[in-house]
Amino acid sequence: MKVRDARTGRAAMTVSEHTTPAQGKVMLVEDDPMIRALTAEWIEDAGYAVSEFSNGGEALRALRDEGACRVAVLDLSLPDMRGDDLAQELRALQPGLALLFATGNGDDLSPATLGTPRTGVLRKPYSARDLAEAIESLTD
Repeated sequence: MKVRDARTGRAAMTVSEHTTPAQGKVMLVEDDPMIRALTAEWIEDAGYAVSEFSNGGEALRALRDEGACRVAVLDLSLPDMRGDDLAQELRALQPGLALLFATGNGDDLSPATLGTPRTGVLRKPYSARDLAEAIESLTD
């Protein structure tokens, strides 16, 4: 996309439409379309590119096909698998992947899952600020 100088009308610079923001890419796996859309918007507002998925199978295929992401934000209750099971499979493909579980009931997470490095829990409902801070804490 060309960006034009407002005074001269000449092209000032060219911006790639496929540029990944400096913060990197976040994978969002959430089956509720309204929550997914709002959360994706908040992730983008925080400076990250976001890939959205409604189930675990889609997310796994994308990670295999598209490659690495910086953080995976996972709903714990997905239609095809549990979020913590998905997390194990994602980490098998990308060891060290930062995981953020977004859930209304974090008590369902196993101590083994919670005890792994670069893993966090975000309790629903959460704000844009809560989400951004949680992602940032996992990427430091």
